[in-house]
Amino acid sequence: MSRGTDIDLLMIGKTGTGKSALGNAILKRKKFISMSSSSSVTKEIGYEVTEYKGQIIKAMDGPGVGDTRLDTENSIKLVVSEMEQAMLMNPRGYHAFLLVVKFGARFTTEDQDTVAFLKKLFGQEFVKQYCILIMTYGDLFERESEENGQTFEQWCNCQQGVFRELLQECCNRVVLFDNLTRDETKRDAQIDRLLETISHLQFHGHRYTDRNFEQAAVIREKALVESKRPVITEEILQEVSLILQKLNEERIDLNYDKPVTPLQNLSARCDELVKSIKEQDRNTGALQDLEEKVKSLKKSVDDAILVHRTAKEERKKLAEKETSMIEQMEIEMQIRRQQMNEIKEEMNESIEKQRRHYEDMIAMSNRDREEMQREFERNRSEIENESRMRLQRAEADLESQRVRNDQQVALERSAHATQMEQILAAARQDIQDQARHLDQTYKDSRQISAAGVMMNGLGYVAFAAGHIIAPEVMAVLWIGASMYAAYHNK
Repeated sequence: MSRGTDIDLLMIGKTGTGKSALGNAILKRKKFISMSSSSSVTKEIGYEVTEYKGQIIKAMDGPGVGDTRLDTENSIKLVVSEMEQAMLMNPRGYHAFLLVVKFGARFTTEDQDTVAFLKKLFGQEFVKQYCILIMTYGDLFERESEENGQTFEQWCNCQQGVFRELLQECCNRVVLFDNLTRDETKRDAQIDRLLETISHLQFHGHRYTDRNFEQAAVIREKALVESKRPVITEEILQEVSLILQKLNEERIDLNYDKPVTPLQNLSARCDELVKSIKEQDRNTGALQDLEEKVKSLKKSVDDAILVHRTAKEERKKLAEKETSMIEQMEIEMQIRRQQMNEIKEEMNESIEKQRRHYEDMIAMSNRDREEMQREFERNRSEIENESRMRLQRAEADLESQRVRNDQQVALERSAHATQMEQILAAARQDIQDQARHLDQTYKDSRQISAAGVMMNGLGYVAFAAGHIIAPEVMAVLWIGASMYAAYHNK
């Protein structure tokens, strides 16, 4: 940046960070009044100019961004109004925006929120392209540096957390300022570092003008809408909850005979909600998600209406179809009843024929049964007579056979008696012969004991009588005689 170019600067930051003192340090004279109050409500926007090494520097003391909470519509409107005033007071625009922070202060999420708000206020590329981080209270750092021997650049590189993110947002553009130093050389060196940093801005030589500010109007409008979002969301969600409750009641009822008007009313309420959201959104898109939720709810209501209408139409079609089917069935039933009557008549005729046939058969059967009974009686009489005659012939045959058997037995007995008598006569003759023989033998063998004689006698007797005495009796007699002979011999 050439030395002949004017430099316009806008200082922004919280009250108490040394923002006004920074302006005095740049001007090298006290023109801005430092305020200790934590409120930015009564802060006046003002500027002063100075000439430094052939350059005209205009320093604008901007609003205290971050002094008040930026989460309400009134606070956002206040800051936007002050920024608009600052832009109007310098229509040519600003070469750089000096974001003032205090060395030694604790960096919190509020500092991040401040940067985020500046993006919404001036545009998303604003911080990256036009902001320079100014760290005041440089005297505090110098005292620390004397103790640890650390340079400011080294100190910046060691930082983490919120400050690190803040420094990265400003593309590592940071200048340390001791606003209270009376060392002229040191004061000039600080201003030189600032001008050198300004000269290295990406948009070298270009200002952030009122035109840029107007282009960021949509973003500012979105910030305003977002500040009202909690209230809007609560109102919308309350209405959505009521609509959902009513929709669920209609779904639970499931009475498709009822009119669809209640559901149509719910759909109209959804349309009103969408319209209200769009009006409050002001084409910023900040309430887009709420709008989508309500549209989704409206779709559910419209689907319920469609289901209701479809079900009603289907029920109507079904009723018509049922009526048609009933009529058709009645016609078919009439035809079938007629057919059944005809069949019934045919069956009655057939049954009557069968009945007469069976009666004829029964009558014929009765006659046949009587004839069969008479035939059976005749046959039974014949069979009884024949059986009686057969029994008489069998008795006669049996008696004749008995007589013949008796005669045969008598003949056999007579023949057996004669034979026995012959055998006995022969036996007696043999016994007599044996007796004579024994007598002779006794005489011949007197020395033979009586027992031996007896045994021999018995032996002969047994031999002689063997033809007429049973073998068992002969065996007993023989054993007895043997025992008697053994006893006497002993």
